[in-house]
Amino acid sequence: MQREERRTVSVNGTGTATADADLAVVRVGCKIFGPDAKSAYASAVETSNAIMTALTGSGIAKEAIESTGQVVDHTQEYELQQIPFNSAERAQREFTVSQSWTIRVTPDGAGKALNTAIIAGANESGWIEWVAEHPETVQGEASEKAVTNARREAERIAQISGVRLGRVVSVTQNQGPMVADRLSVIGGLGSGHGQGFNQQLAINSRRIEYQSMVYVVFSIE
Repeated sequence: MQREERRTVSVNGTGTATADADLAVVRVGCKIFGPDAKSAYASAVETSNAIMTALTGSGIAKEAIESTGQVVDHTQEYELQQIPFNSAERAQREFTVSQSWTIRVTPDGAGKALNTAIIAGANESGWIEWVAEHPETVQGEASEKAVTNARREAERIAQISGVRLGRVVSVTQNQGPMVADRLSVIGGLGSGHGQGFNQQLAINSRRIEYQSMVYVVFSIE
């Protein structure tokens, strides 16, 4: 029995749509050094509590602040190698305590949250993710554009080939938002280093771009 020839045309389509962010997820963190684990931890406790007190004192709800990591460990060798072997500073950096949080605020509150944390002692901070809390509409717009783009390309191919485009046989889709801003603020700030921060970084929310990519198979009549 002869197998019926499958007459199809397969194309890729892309579409993009944008939306204003209505949520900012700000990452703040601190890295504290010490000559031993106990003293490094004690210093980290002071800085950690100062950061949390400053954030909640600025009006950010405690539920909007989430701990994402806390580690006590020997300082990595590559970090120690940057300090002269016989330096007194090296002896004070044998252990490291790292802690990080994410803060969920409105986009216009991102700069204030970051500034507040840094004043209180956060010295590894600045990554911001801009989020649309209800992205369904803009995702649908991107998908519609992608499918329209795919059909347009398939019709072009069909016309060149002298055939007639039929129904959609299958659609495969990949989509997602794009993306985040990152600013690293790494240095020797610690608790009690709030002086001189009378202004904050000028941070503006980014528009979120959603991209949809589809693979569509059409039948040929």
